[in-house]
Order: sequence, then C-alpha cells, then structure tokens
Amino acid sequence: MEVRVQNIRKEFGRFPALEDVSLDIRSGELIALLGPSGSGKTTLLRLVAGLESPTEGTIFFGDEDASKKTVQQRNIGFVFQHYALFRHMTVLDNVAFGLKVRPAKRRPAAADIRRRAVDLLELVQLSGL
Repeated sequence: MEVRVQNIRKEFGRFPALEDVSLDIRSGELIALLGPSGSGKTTLLRLVAGLESPTEGTIFFGDEDASKKTVQQRNIGFVFQHYALFRHMTVLDNVAFGLKVRPAKRRPAAADIRRRAVDLLELVQLSGL
C-alpha cells in the first residue's frame, strides 16, 4: 500500500512537533526515519497509524484520504522504541502479536503468521534472537 503524507503539521498545545512534513512511501518500500530525540519521528508514526490527529495536512493510503479513519480502519502497526514489548514473549511472538490478535475474520492462519514474522525478522537481521 502506498502511503503519502502531505503538508502535515502537528502541534501539542502551542508546541509545533511537526511543521509542513511531506513524505511518499511506495508500496513494498522499506524506509527508515532518522533524527535526534525530539525531532518528531514517533509523532509522525503515530499520525500515520491514527494514534494522533494532524493539526493540518492529509495522510493518504493509496488515493484514499485516511486522515479521519480510526486506528482500526487504518490497519497499521508499528513497534514502539521503548516499553512496548511483552517481556514474557519471544522476539518472534512480539513481532507476530499484531496478526495474532486480529479479529478471526481477518486473522491469517497460524502458519502464515509465523512465516510472515520470521520473514520480517530475517529482513532486519534479528532471526537469531
């Protein structure tokens, strides 16, 4: 799925966390957001996932405006940098968690979930953990 962030601004109170951010991510493309602490990386991810609403600007999934969609409607997931892993679960189980908790109608088969999680761990060179 193509994701397009267009002229996003996000303010927390009077603090501008993001100002006029635009980004195009092609379907299947792997990107990395790099920057110092406080530069807005997590805020941008939270906006795309629907955990925050932009002050200004639009987020598109393909040609569809996703800016007003709920978190559930967006079907986007990401792993937080800190404090969001389940310590009692393996790395593989943490990566697979989002698919495992989907509603039954949308949940892939267990073997498919495992394969997809293994593929992702191999992609980021963490398959040995």
